[in-house]
Amino acid sequence: MHNTYKLWRLIKFIVLEIFSFFKKILFSVLSRIWEKFVKFSIPGKIILLNIIPAFFAIILPVAKFNIFEGYYSVNNPLGVYLIGVIIIMIASYYLKGITKLLTRSFINAYYLFWIVYIPFAGGLTKAQPYDITYGYYLNIAVPAIFIAASLADYFMYRE
Repeated sequence: MHNTYKLWRLIKFIVLEIFSFFKKILFSVLSRIWEKFVKFSIPGKIILLNIIPAFFAIILPVAKFNIFEGYYSVNNPLGVYLIGVIIIMIASYYLKGITKLLTRSFINAYYLFWIVYIPFAGGLTKAQPYDITYGYYLNIAVPAIFIAASLADYFMYRE
């Protein structure tokens, strides 16, 4: 019985040490991320924080329709392109001046054009009638916020 107790204490000690090690690593990484985040301008912070609703815009349904007394949803047909927009928005931090503004504005305006165009072209879903959900409006808001923050970043902090 005594050896089992020692073994249990040893296992508990090892698990707690491993947990403590990963906790230190996590806090170290988070503190470095926070230090980088604090250095960004306000529009830069808005761009970074807008990535969170952008991921929700990717996964949320954009339309729903009723068939046989049940609602079915339609996912964002351009969701994979919004992932590309997010990657370009992050990568554009290495660009300077008007190049950064034009890159950000063009890619977001292009995405915004297509997300607005698809329902008018009948490409969102063939099921009729359908209701547009809040995920669709989030897909419009995200690139609009990216464009507004990019313009503010350029005009407030010209390099």
